[in-house]
Amino acid sequence: MSTFTIIAIPFFITALIMLALAVTQKQQTFLLVGGIFMASSLVNAVIGLSIG
Repeated sequence: MSTFTIIAIPFFITALIMLALAVTQKQQTFLLVGGIFMASSLVNAVIGLSIG
């Protein structure tokens, strides 16, 4: 596993937690931060899979 793939896993978990908080707390801040973490985990996963 690449370093990028290893980094993508906690980012994805953090994004899911933030998005769950956005649904329950009804605050846009959690939605924004969760979306950013989701995008960064997706980018890291794609880079990690393309490197090998």
